[in-house]
Amino acid sequence: MSIVHHPSEAWLLDYALGNLNEAFEAVLRAHVGVCAECREAIEFAERLGGELLQALPAAGAPGGAREICDEYEQRHAGAAAVSRAHGLGASDDIEQFVQVYLNSSLDALPWRQIGRGLRLCRLSEQDGARMWMLRGQPGTVLPVHGHAGSELTLVLKGAYFCGSEIFRAGDIEDADESTEHRPVITRDGECVCLAVTEGRLRFRELAPRLVQPFVGI
Repeated sequence: MSIVHHPSEAWLLDYALGNLNEAFEAVLRAHVGVCAECREAIEFAERLGGELLQALPAAGAPGGAREICDEYEQRHAGAAAVSRAHGLGASDDIEQFVQVYLNSSLDALPWRQIGRGLRLCRLSEQDGARMWMLRGQPGTVLPVHGHAGSELTLVLKGAYFCGSEIFRAGDIEDADESTEHRPVITRDGECVCLAVTEGRLRFRELAPRLVQPFVGI
């Protein structure tokens, strides 16, 4: 799997620190599981954080952090270091991914038809973040839309264009309030994506705005 598009360093740092809600955590965990470059970035962040903590004088460590770490190391002496970059169990096989992460099969998920050649499955909602899967047929053009907050889209199968960029299996598209785009699925085959969005999508055209309350995106 050749991965070109990655989440920003800020996303990876929050992931390394465990600062994300479950939905964004799940998308990043799946990407990191198949992306060696992002695993290396997370390991570097973890090492850097550990070195900075060790460099702090005991009296200057915030909130007793040094004492907490010392106590943990004593209780787990000799144990292997735990890294969030390892043991994630992700796979580039989409059926295995769905079984591992969603405890289902792809076809058994509750898909809803939301347009010609396009189906959507809502998975969860937490703290204003919605996780859903999108399944589109070759050549399908999605409506132009913007965002009320952050959005991470992980391609699980197939590929789509956004402007001059192409996103293939394993790639993540990192969007925010400044992003307005119109994804177009390539003609090579079906495209399946896992996405997490903050807030509602902002559609430019009337038809998708009318349908939006019924599909919940």
